[in-house]
Amino acid sequence: MRFRKIAAVAAAMGVAVAAVTYSTQGISVYASSLSNLQSKKQQLQSEINQVSKDLAATKNNIAKEAQYQASLNQQIQLNLQKVAVMEEELDLLAEELDQKSLELDEKNAELDQKETEIDATYEQYKQRMRAMYMAGDTSTLEMLFAADSFSDFLTNIEMMKAITAHDTELLDTLEVQKSSLTNQKTQVERLQTEIEEQQAEVETNKKALEETNQQLQVAYAESKTAMQDIELEKKQFEANLEAKKKEASQVQSEIDAIYAELAAAASNSNNSTMKDGKFIWPLPGYSTITSGYGARWGSTHTGIDISGGGCYGAGIVAAASGTVIKAGGHWSYGNYIIVDHGGGYTTLYAHCSKLLVSAGQNVAQGQKIALVGSTGQSTGPHLHFEVRINGKTQNPRNFV
Repeated sequence: MRFRKIAAVAAAMGVAVAAVTYSTQGISVYASSLSNLQSKKQQLQSEINQVSKDLAATKNNIAKEAQYQASLNQQIQLNLQKVAVMEEELDLLAEELDQKSLELDEKNAELDQKETEIDATYEQYKQRMRAMYMAGDTSTLEMLFAADSFSDFLTNIEMMKAITAHDTELLDTLEVQKSSLTNQKTQVERLQTEIEEQQAEVETNKKALEETNQQLQVAYAESKTAMQDIELEKKQFEANLEAKKKEASQVQSEIDAIYAELAAAASNSNNSTMKDGKFIWPLPGYSTITSGYGARWGSTHTGIDISGGGCYGAGIVAAASGTVIKAGGHWSYGNYIIVDHGGGYTTLYAHCSKLLVSAGQNVAQGQKIALVGSTGQSTGPHLHFEVRINGKTQNPRNFV
């Protein structure tokens, strides 16, 4: 049944595989298909990485745009508050200006009244002085003959002088009052001018703020439109990313299926890759051996340590086809895997950061089974690789 399945898979790839033989030709076709799928997966991963970067940049742009909108809105609200304060100030200035206008009207009325009084008093004074001037010495003689005594005469003279002095003093008082009212009027007019200037300044500032707010409102509306565009772009990136991940998952499923078929075929055909004692290098892309097999620190190092710059997380592959007989944790090995290749051959892969297979699972030569790490007793990221024959460790350099 299994061989019919293998044959069907191979036939779908355009390759003839015998129902009872796991042929070299079949392996070659599988390898070709795996190569194509791995290339496709790598391309998809590159696209996923790019879309993820674009999505992250878009999310960052959304955050910046939201921050910009918040700043605009804050400035708009602050300006509205300032405009409200200015409107209150204008109302107060208008009331003050009305009050000053009333005061100015009162001062003008008082000034007119004083001018009328001054004019009347001055007119009386002029008439009295004119009469005295016209009478001349006759008036004095009349006062002399009319007096009962010289004392009365002197009294009459003093009375005339007193009247004249009173008129003069009254005129002077009225002139002082008029001057005071004029000064008061000037002061009120100055205050009125100052208030009008304040009104004009506040009106100018208010208008400037309102114009600024209009510009801010336009900028806010434009930002809202830009945000909608960015949000749409974000959704497109998210949909694209999801599609790429789904496609990559499908490709990985195809890869896993081929590996499973290869592993099962290798196990059933009894054509183990260990028949000729051949392994492949378990850590592609990294060839530095930081610690070899044999004596080390007073004991025996049972494998080789493979490392290199940036190797953490690199893929570890099965050195040969076989069955996973151990996949778990160990106080010294950390996360490790043991693969049974048949014929007494096993390989061990230790200090992994992540295991990609489980016990009982068949794996194909070159299949990724774990990722490089530094778990267990480890001083840094590396792969500890062992080869054993019938449970006894061998120098892996004799096999890879």
